[in-house]
Amino acid sequence: MKKKAFTLVEMMVVLILFTLLVTFLWKVYSQTQKTALEVVSDHAVNDELDRALTKITDDIREANSISSSTPPIYETGDLGNLKTEDENNELKFVKVTYDFTKDPSELADNEYNYTQIQVRYFVTKEDETNPNSKWLLNREMIPIDSNKQPDEANSTIYNILSGIDECIFYRIKDPDAVRSGNVYIRIKKGRSDGGKYTNEYVISVKERGAMPES
Repeated sequence: MKKKAFTLVEMMVVLILFTLLVTFLWKVYSQTQKTALEVVSDHAVNDELDRALTKITDDIREANSISSSTPPIYETGDLGNLKTEDENNELKFVKVTYDFTKDPSELADNEYNYTQIQVRYFVTKEDETNPNSKWLLNREMIPIDSNKQPDEANSTIYNILSGIDECIFYRIKDPDAVRSGNVYIRIKKGRSDGGKYTNEYVISVKERGAMPES
């Protein structure tokens, strides 16, 4: 008995079905890969924001004195009008490092058993020629000399976060607040590849330190 062979039409049907199946599986695979890459990119945005805010938070908690004028103090109703490009939008404070090997009672008038640095966080445009440019968050360190004046000639600045959509430092007016109240940071950042994902944080940090006695 002869075995029946596939006809040309049957082979074409099988080939078409196989092609449709491969195309479907490829689309599923491609979409899965795309989704996975998007999730990774979204997590990268979160990680970058977390690292930057952790650095700022640690700095503020270690600060001995935060400037009373930067960041500015606002009424609650004004918070929606705050802009990254405001010339007063910065955070400035002093950090003190003690040298416990020195006895303060044995020091001369212009000598101290500690050193001081002024730390400043501020934002600049990534591209100053582009009005729609993203922002850079910068950290500046300025040593304070023996006359307790900032030595700006020896300052160092480095970028801690790029591609920012918004970054605002502020305080909220509160007559009952100790010192000048908590420092608030509102920051927003999206993906660098133009993806739709954007994350926004609003945190507050309490000033805890104090300046050394003269």
